[in-house]
Amino acid sequence: MNKRHALILIGGEYHPFDSCGEILRSFLANTGWIDPTVTRDTEVLASPDLAKFDVCIFYTQGGSLTKEQLSGLLTFVRNGKGFVGIHCASDSFTDSPEYIDLIGSRFTGHGPVCEFQVFPVGSEYLLSRRIMPFHITDELYILDYDPKKVQMAFYANWMGKREPMAYAKPFGKGQVCYIALGHDERAFRHPTFQQIVIRGIGEVTGLKEGKPIRCGVIGYGPSFNMGRWHSEWINATPGMEAVAACDIDPVRTEAARKEFPEFETYTNPDEMLRKSKTDLIVVITPHNVHYEVALAALKAGKHVVIEKPMCLTTEQATILIETAKANNVVLTVFHNRRWDTDYVAIRNLVDHGLIGDVFHVEAFFGGYGFPGDWWRSDKAISGGAMYDWGAHFLDWILNLIKYPMENVTGFFHKRVWHSVSNEDQCQAIIRFEGGRMADFQISSIAMAGKPKWRILGEKGAIVYHHDAPHLEVYGKAHGDMKSELTFPKPVWGCPYYPNLANHILLNEPLEVKPEEARRVIAVLEAAEKSSKEGVSVVPAYR
Repeated sequence: MNKRHALILIGGEYHPFDSCGEILRSFLANTGWIDPTVTRDTEVLASPDLAKFDVCIFYTQGGSLTKEQLSGLLTFVRNGKGFVGIHCASDSFTDSPEYIDLIGSRFTGHGPVCEFQVFPVGSEYLLSRRIMPFHITDELYILDYDPKKVQMAFYANWMGKREPMAYAKPFGKGQVCYIALGHDERAFRHPTFQQIVIRGIGEVTGLKEGKPIRCGVIGYGPSFNMGRWHSEWINATPGMEAVAACDIDPVRTEAARKEFPEFETYTNPDEMLRKSKTDLIVVITPHNVHYEVALAALKAGKHVVIEKPMCLTTEQATILIETAKANNVVLTVFHNRRWDTDYVAIRNLVDHGLIGDVFHVEAFFGGYGFPGDWWRSDKAISGGAMYDWGAHFLDWILNLIKYPMENVTGFFHKRVWHSVSNEDQCQAIIRFEGGRMADFQISSIAMAGKPKWRILGEKGAIVYHHDAPHLEVYGKAHGDMKSELTFPKPVWGCPYYPNLANHILLNEPLEVKPEEARRVIAVLEAAEKSSKEGVSVVPAYR
């Protein structure tokens, strides 16, 4: 991706320009393809140095431009360069009708700083493509603008009316993007705000995404219809298309053809990798063949998504990671439950420090009952009882306690269900740096259960009972306090694939990195070894 040189002009009143300018400079530089320069000096607009830049970004308020400065800016954009205005840029240089015509709107007022929801408009614009609705704490700007002259990409509702939160427009041979969000540091640190600013720079500097990613699934088995689910999630993602399916059972390939008549179908994975016109392979096979199928796909030059768990051993995980790097393709794991709404609510509370530093996490899943006579009960196939739901829980835990692991202690039981080879109960106790700990237990012999989550922080606690509509949140911010935090039902599988498409097509950050999935396998491996040896074990990847 060609580097874009960005001039960032800041300054004015009522906003923290220096701190927000530094946040802006930092996250733009972290893209690797934007080279930002921050200044308060408007004289650069009249300087020959302006020609060195590809885009001007204004986070300014008030002020005036000289005739030469205004002419330099207008000529810069009119001749094919880019302009991005942020928030109070629409309340800047208002004595100049030419500047207002350039930016496309004029600030007329705002409500109080509060939380509100922002919605994307369509998927045809790069600015809003594959970005989900989001909440932000900000000033909701009210603008005077001509809707016929701009392409609205995001909006928020204010008193029953849609107000533009971001739009694009042409100006001569150049392009303009205006983003109404961005009052203070809270907005500038918001990941979706940052994503929109980066997209805006791409929009006005001619960034294009490549051809749609053609995807195939290997493993179209009947368990939970995951082959169909993945194909539908892929087809619902702009820039991705499910085109092929493979299963060793011809009955399942026939099911794939009925559900997706346009599919190519195969009963041999190697044949599919050789013949299908796929760019990405989703591995939905039983756990014990994740590694061999994913490795073959990576060696064939395909991007790969592996259903969790990633594989059965850290050695396998490392080989997959190294093979993906060697072949310059993307490897990731379908830890889609990072978007489960109970977990998202918990993580938001933890990340915002509302219960203080988390030092103790308990998590539980299970009950009492025969685990079922299917492949997930066969340890040789599944890897063990903890490799199913345990993979989700351990991924959650490792993202809640963001410190290196020191050791893992495991307790694995085989006491009741002797006709299957998976364990009846597994427990992993993880010790993290600084004495922090997590205790995860999964059981099919627990007559008495526990809450799904019990999380203790230095300033509060969170308790969540399985399938409850709310979290119990405890704290001492204003004396002893207990509150209930409700959340909507989850939208399963989303936005995993939009994030993956954004990463492959636009080089945006990947949410589920393979190294993170490998840490999950390291805990699973260490817990079983600890149980067998009766000692705590240092995981292979901390």
